Amino acid sequence: MLSNYFSLTLVLLLSFFNYLIPQPVAGNLIDCERASVTISTKQIDEYSAEDFYILGVCEYENHNFNKAYNYFISAKSLGFADEQTLQNYLNDSRNELTKLEVKDELNLEKEDEVAINNYKHKVQVYLLNIIFVLIAFIGLITAFTLIYKYRNVVNNIYLGIFLFAISLALIELVLYWQDFFSYSPTVSIYRILFFLWAPSLYLYVKTKYSDTHISRKEIVLHYLPFFLVLVSLLIFGNFYDTINAENNIFLNALDFVMNDNWIKTIHLSAYLMLIILDFELKRKELDQGFKKWMLTLIGFIIILILFIIARAAFEHIYVFDYISKYFIAVYLILFISVLEVLLIIQPNIILGTINLEEKNKLNNKYKNSSLTENMSLRVKDQLLDSLNIDKVYLDNTLTLSKLAKKINVDRYSLSQVINQELNKNFYELINDFRIAEAVKIIETDNNKQVIDLIYECGFNNKVSFYKAFKQRMHMTPKDFIENRKK
Repeated sequence: MLSNYFSLTLVLLLSFFNYLIPQPVAGNLIDCERASVTISTKQIDEYSAEDFYILGVCEYENHNFNKAYNYFISAKSLGFADEQTLQNYLNDSRNELTKLEVKDELNLEKEDEVAINNYKHKVQVYLLNIIFVLIAFIGLITAFTLIYKYRNVVNNIYLGIFLFAISLALIELVLYWQDFFSYSPTVSIYRILFFLWAPSLYLYVKTKYSDTHISRKEIVLHYLPFFLVLVSLLIFGNFYDTINAENNIFLNALDFVMNDNWIKTIHLSAYLMLIILDFELKRKELDQGFKKWMLTLIGFIIILILFIIARAAFEHIYVFDYISKYFIAVYLILFISVLEVLLIIQPNIILGTINLEEKNKLNNKYKNSSLTENMSLRVKDQLLDSLNIDKVYLDNTLTLSKLAKKINVDRYSLSQVINQELNKNFYELINDFRIAEAVKIIETDNNKQVIDLIYECGFNNKVSFYKAFKQRMHMTPKDFIENRKK
């Protein structure tokens, strides 16, 4: 009696728990492979509720929840006997589908975010490339202007060649980075143009001194590496093919010379030493403006050498190779920009020459002067204060004696300071300030009449004004005003 009661109780408890936690039919109770073969012999309109249920369980076990859910719906519509088990499968399938939908939505959101970030990155890259190309084109225009318009001063030709070489190299780098079309030449132009950089800068510095003469033989010698690489490329490049390239000694040697960063480092370093030695020999005879320009060029070459050394040391790292090229491009863009600004505000320093013979004559002329170095510096400071602060140059009756009296010094000492410290005579100095004042007035008011400009900046006649303006700005006042209006 007691045992029968215990058995009845156990059965009821098991039934209760089975109701609370109903379990789907285990996959191993249905042989999906056999069932699939059996069911496939029927037409779909002959499928029973049991058939749809079996198909649903098999798809569920294979995690094809969408198909499983559809099969279970069909089984339910046909009145499958075990409604509770079927409902459990339906609920589970629906939950799994919901999870998949949420996951898909999250993936779509992530893909959208990645797409937006990629778009922003592309826009930034395109803008930078446009800026690079614009500045490089400005550099090319300036280079042609230096070579053609100012060719009468030989150092400007070498500066033009240097500017042309770096500007063209920048344009080619941008062609590599854009993705509008494929740019993949057998040999990059900028690798050849590199051998123009250092020789051109050295010859530019060397010919800044009016007493320096460079023979054609010396010019050819400096540009010989560039011509050898160029000619070799034209000759041996025509025989290039993918089968024999590795066995071609000439092509391998040419490839090594053009691409090896240590060779580039040695090439640049050699010319850096030549420029520094030349600068040190004449440093004491140079005025402050040219000294600063020379130090700027030396600093530019040193930083460029450091970039190339870094590329040589880490050339096996692809990412560094790409990033370092980008940094060099930015560096060249900054140099072109600085040069363009200096050509506007200090054209004489960039385009002019230095007459060391005249400088030596001045030193001999004043070798018996009682003016000490400290006294000379004090007079120079007083002179510059009078020009920059008091703007005495606006007085069109200003003379050397009048200016000397104003700063309380004798006219001979003032003349010596202007000649030795500023490397000019009195009228050159005053006209420099007057033309600078004229430029400021034009920049403030583009509609200013030239006749009014003459007297406002301190001149007292048209001829002197036009001559001084054209000498410093390399164009007439009228042309300058018209250019400002554009």
